[in-house]
Amino acid sequence: MPQNQPIRFGKYLLLKKQASGGMAHLYRAKIIGVQGFEKFVAIKQILPHLAEEEELVNSFIHEAKLAALLNHQNIVQIYDFGHLDGVYFITMEYLFGKDLRLVFNKLRESGQRIPIEHVLYIASRVFAGLDYAHHLKDFQGKPLKIIHRDISPQNIIITYEGDVKIVDFGIAKASNQSAMTQVGMIKGKVAYMSPEQATGRPIDHRSDIFSGGILLYEMITGNRMFKGEDTLQILAKVQEADFAPLRSVRSDLPEKLYGILDRALAKDPENRYSSAGEMQADLDECLFLLSMRPAARGLAEFMKGLFRTEIAAESSLMGGAEPSEERRESAAGETMINAPVEPVPIPSPTEPAATGKKSSLRLSAGIAAVVIAVVAGIAIWSGRTPPAKTGAESPPGVMATPAATANAPAASGRTEPSQDKAASPQAVAQGLRDEAARLSKSDSRKSKSLLLKATELDPGNVQGQLQLARIYVKEKDYPKAVEVYNRVASIDPKFPDSYFNLGYIYAVNKDYKRAEEMYERTAALSPLYLDEALFNLGMVQDKQGKRQQSIANLEKAVRVNPKNEPARKLLEKLKGKP
Repeated sequence: MPQNQPIRFGKYLLLKKQASGGMAHLYRAKIIGVQGFEKFVAIKQILPHLAEEEELVNSFIHEAKLAALLNHQNIVQIYDFGHLDGVYFITMEYLFGKDLRLVFNKLRESGQRIPIEHVLYIASRVFAGLDYAHHLKDFQGKPLKIIHRDISPQNIIITYEGDVKIVDFGIAKASNQSAMTQVGMIKGKVAYMSPEQATGRPIDHRSDIFSGGILLYEMITGNRMFKGEDTLQILAKVQEADFAPLRSVRSDLPEKLYGILDRALAKDPENRYSSAGEMQADLDECLFLLSMRPAARGLAEFMKGLFRTEIAAESSLMGGAEPSEERRESAAGETMINAPVEPVPIPSPTEPAATGKKSSLRLSAGIAAVVIAVVAGIAIWSGRTPPAKTGAESPPGVMATPAATANAPAASGRTEPSQDKAASPQAVAQGLRDEAARLSKSDSRKSKSLLLKATELDPGNVQGQLQLARIYVKEKDYPKAVEVYNRVASIDPKFPDSYFNLGYIYAVNKDYKRAEEMYERTAALSPLYLDEALFNLGMVQDKQGKRQQSIANLEKAVRVNPKNEPARKLLEKLKGKP
């Protein structure tokens, strides 16, 4: 690629090669649409000469699939995956910032350390992202048991807006895959491995906890934890967990922090934290004990001060665009019951909702499927997204659960890459939906306005219609929500989610007869969450005094999913009535 010469790549414009590795090139790029619409992205391309090597291509595709499942504010977001002009590529969010390695280098030049409040905040965010990845489930609710395997400074990005992001799940493994690509082959960077990883033994999520502990140690001390003259010497030290204890390097820290590092860096995994979330909780408690209230804003000020010159140079290269905030909050929300959710524009599941409050009804563990439309027709994956808070009051006992299924049509906004400079209405609509998703937490009015425009441009896109309906449900504008869900049903009569959500709205408004009709339609289409549809159907039938029909449907729900405890308990209750 010629210096400073942009190259058209499908619907993208490649601006500059950021890095090259043994397997792929990484470019800064942007999408250009009509009326000045632009969005910076990062594009990772597999090296052309490797495109014929099946094992490497499969590894690249695995990375794309695995990364697409991850939707967390502390993990880099994947937007797209495809094959164009003989090249496989992944499109991801562009992060305006520096990796932790460059932060270390900059601090070393000036003889500084990261302030302890920022150290604890960064570590807390890293472990929040790891905890999410470690607990991620597949579309059937089975834990994937993902392990990153390469938590190192190069793979932790701190943006100029104070966000902390884990990147490169390229060598991550799920439990249904082998832990080694070849017998005895060690992956990851030696100085940031756990002892068990360095010796080639089987590893689990606690290996990532050890690696995260190394990052915390090095942020605190400003020194490498494992040192040696060559790789073999470092490897030997890692295998024995041979490093200078934190107390011998810094004696001015609170006792709590020494305890956290001792536990995270235990040689035996059995002596470490049992989960990244447990360590995150201790880090947050340490911040509280120190009376520190760090936040992204403070970290942003630190980064902008540290890289003032670099930011000015990068801004000029980006055409004057200043680093902008692109945080994505999780969909977690405190709620009494599971509320209906819609497919989100980012093709990956979100964090499970926190329950927080007691209720006579236990929350369903069901998760609905999210459809991912993949450019160039490479693949379509479907997953299940957990409940999001709607703020609607539900009738006692009615469980409003997932709404998006694998039967959902692929988003029509995803089009084949085009060489035309002007984007299609569908491409513009997709950009509007992406921006609406980003604003959904901070500015719902603007988010709704963008979605209304998107549905005008691309009325047949189910994903956009469902995003709009979700906003109406949050606002309790049920007539509008019903209108949109009916529109979805007319676009695709065999899409069960629209009927399920209509059933929820009718049940909320105590129109149990119409709710029953919608849940019957849902059940007839046999979605992945059939047991939950049958449970809701049984509930609204019970509300109408249709006891025998209710019992019959609850029995079906339990047969479909014997672990559906709410259905089982209600069934026992109804059978026990005189």
